[in-house]
Amino acid sequence: MLQLQLTPEETRELYAIASSHSLSVEGLYERLEKLTWGDGLLECRMQSSVGLLPWMEQLSALSDRVNHRLYKSGILVGSSLEACKAWLSRQS
Repeated sequence: MLQLQLTPEETRELYAIASSHSLSVEGLYERLEKLTWGDGLLECRMQSSVGLLPWMEQLSALSDRVNHRLYKSGILVGSSLEACKAWLSRQS
């Protein structure tokens, strides 16, 4: 299975978010993957009526930066994990 590869700076930020909000790094990583590949919209819609928790806002901002980095490197993001897999197969 394809996994999101974070830069050292992005990894440090993920750990900082987890630490400052007493959350699991693994759980945040899974959510970040969903947000990055565009599969996390349901969670965001569910939170829209009550507002995002601070850690959700931080994770969303990190996802936006990861998406921007991936986009600049030519990886299509935001639609699905399948789109990324298709892109990777074209690069081989």
